[in-house]
Amino acid sequence: MLELLPHKFAMISSVHLNALFLLGLILFVGAMGARTFQKLRIPQVVGYIIAGILLGQSGLNVINKDIIETLVPFNYFALGLIGFMIGGELKGEVFRRYGKQFIAILLAEGITAFLLVFILVGVLGSLIFGNSVYFWALGLLLGAIASATAPAATTDVLWEYKTRGPLTTTVLGIVALDDGLALILFALASSIVPVMLGGHPSLFSAIIRPIYEIGMGVIIGLIFSVALIRILRKYADKDKILVFSLCSILFALGAALIMKIDMLLAAMTMGVVLVNREVRLSKEVFKLISGFATPFYILFFVLVGAKFDLHATTATAVFIALIYLIGRTSGKMAGAMLGAKVSGAPKSVVKYLPYCLFSQAGVAIGLSILASQIFPGNIGSSIIVIVTLTTFVVQLLGPPCVKYAVVKAQEAGLNITEDDVLRKTTVSQVIDKNPPYVLENIPLKEILNIFGQSNYHTYPVVDKDKRLKGVITIESIRKSFAHSEVGNLVIAYDIMEPAITKKISPDSSLLEAEEVIGKYSVDYLPIVNADSVLLGFMEKEAIDKFVSSRLIEAEEKVASMG
Repeated sequence: MLELLPHKFAMISSVHLNALFLLGLILFVGAMGARTFQKLRIPQVVGYIIAGILLGQSGLNVINKDIIETLVPFNYFALGLIGFMIGGELKGEVFRRYGKQFIAILLAEGITAFLLVFILVGVLGSLIFGNSVYFWALGLLLGAIASATAPAATTDVLWEYKTRGPLTTTVLGIVALDDGLALILFALASSIVPVMLGGHPSLFSAIIRPIYEIGMGVIIGLIFSVALIRILRKYADKDKILVFSLCSILFALGAALIMKIDMLLAAMTMGVVLVNREVRLSKEVFKLISGFATPFYILFFVLVGAKFDLHATTATAVFIALIYLIGRTSGKMAGAMLGAKVSGAPKSVVKYLPYCLFSQAGVAIGLSILASQIFPGNIGSSIIVIVTLTTFVVQLLGPPCVKYAVVKAQEAGLNITEDDVLRKTTVSQVIDKNPPYVLENIPLKEILNIFGQSNYHTYPVVDKDKRLKGVITIESIRKSFAHSEVGNLVIAYDIMEPAITKKISPDSSLLEAEEVIGKYSVDYLPIVNADSVLLGFMEKEAIDKFVSSRLIEAEEKVASMG
């Protein structure tokens, strides 16, 4: 039987083996790149993209065009997960409170970027290169694409830095709605360009197409979210919840692809419906999806970097790309600031939102591909090169700008959970370094005096060199009174209990301390050195109070921001 194993393994396709190895390489290099950039205090998404450039067509060419095409389904899945998670942030009360503000900012930043790119490409292209009709037509299409903002890189930074507040809420709302505006503007532009070039406009592309895409995206999201809710109401197991949630997202994405509509709209709608229909259940779903999705995020952003092909650029394309970047960035910043001011947004939103809308990726690239199909020739090919080149630039510059904005707005670290506090807090920050302790040879009367002067429920027992010998609890004292006839003959050593032998360093996290407390089913933890000398002491109650205070502080700070 064993002799047959080599033959069985020989039957495995080398392509499959390479695909598995390649996926491992992408995840490893992406994770290492993220870690390196995090040490430099640069968002991890930049590290993913740089890793992609190194492995891609502009670097080692390990990830070539064929491989990128093969991995497209993983890309779609990652986008779907991102869209679903963004939808989960858009609760009903958020839209009731910020709805008008979102619309005002969306229209201002999207249309301003559209107009500036259109005018700059048209004017400067005509003056420098001639052929004004071509550059005005090109500017119109690029202006429509410029209105789109990529949610993936932006939200990755928000999640990495655990942000919460009015700026974060506004950014999530804008990137969720941006797709619809970009689709409408592109449809209008693509119906005007044929007239400019001597063709005929299409009523379908101008009016019906964007309505169809947005409407069907919402309908698909509704159908599969309702189906998911009905299924999840019957199951409580985490593994079942995760599997059925992923199945529903995949079904929605697949249906969107079949109907040739924007997948992000369908995925976002699913998240919106779930979080508003099932408040309690949705928390578990989003927590499980968040833990599962990281490898797909890495893969997505590494492939973004791998797609960049430096060799395909020309001097004209680089010049137009530069104009596009200037017009889009200026338009987004000016429009966001204007829209925020007009809508009465908080000062932090007015001041820092302009730095959060630079990234472009999925929708912009998708529209550029669509433009190349509708307008084959110079315009179509130029748009693909320009959008690919500018996507590379803004995907690198966008995340650090988002980080700068949320840090300056003081929203970083406010979206924390109990686990976050436990993981980031060390034992030394909570322990009592001078706890009341009991010497092992003192009588019961002195022990009672010590108990009466402190609120502790458990007291460490030490020898004369302060080495830990055990603990005395209130229960120990109660039992000693059952033998009151022994009186002062009882000393601490007689009634103490064995202490936890697991040694915890003051530099250990509270999460590790909680695990030890849970493992031994106690409500205290002595901190000792290698020689068992008592360094400090803490009770479970102190950990709970510390965590609660941190969560309340974060909640109060968010509330004070408006």
